[in-house]
Amino acid sequence: AAMQASNLLNETHKKHLWWMSKLGADESTAMVSLAADVLHQGSTPDSDRQMGSAAKNLGMEVEDVSNALSALSHLTTETARQSLTEQDLIQALSGIGLSGDPAVAIAQACVQSKDQARQDVQEATGVVFAQYMSADWRLECAVGGRSLRNVADPGYLLQIVTEEGGERTTHTLTSDYPALKGAVASLKAALQEEKGGHYRKVVRLTG
Repeated sequence: AAMQASNLLNETHKKHLWWMSKLGADESTAMVSLAADVLHQGSTPDSDRQMGSAAKNLGMEVEDVSNALSALSHLTTETARQSLTEQDLIQALSGIGLSGDPAVAIAQACVQSKDQARQDVQEATGVVFAQYMSADWRLECAVGGRSLRNVADPGYLLQIVTEEGGERTTHTLTSDYPALKGAVASLKAALQEEKGGHYRKVVRLTG
């Protein structure tokens, strides 16, 4: 997946979802279905009634159910945006203390709802997500020529295929070794930033 599963859910989501570890598979699936309905239709009198009914049946406050639905909507949207698998989601949920039947049920329901979620986000924002299909790479190395004397000159070729609206597009990227090495160093530095206090503060404020 594009985003590491460990970064998919933050402390705020953990705070809003912890109590779902006590639910059964059917109850967990029903919660994701309700979250998908709210994402699809928005807040309506019918969804508010369903939310109140769910809170009553689960012995929870309506606010707790509302917060959980918000977190589940985020999870469903990210599943659609990143084409996450059930295993990606189970790993992410385990990172906030959700495992077993509830985690499996939530993961399965999110994956089943991702097509509708992708369509809802596209309609709401006008943003169309190209879907990743495949990637191939090749190392090319020039070992001789008029300008080369006992020096190997490696180059990298990456070909990515995406699909949007039923039409496939091929993207071809090339890079020499110094440029690729610099890009990798920048990505590693960005990942290191996740361990810093500033990053965690921003996540808490925006999660």
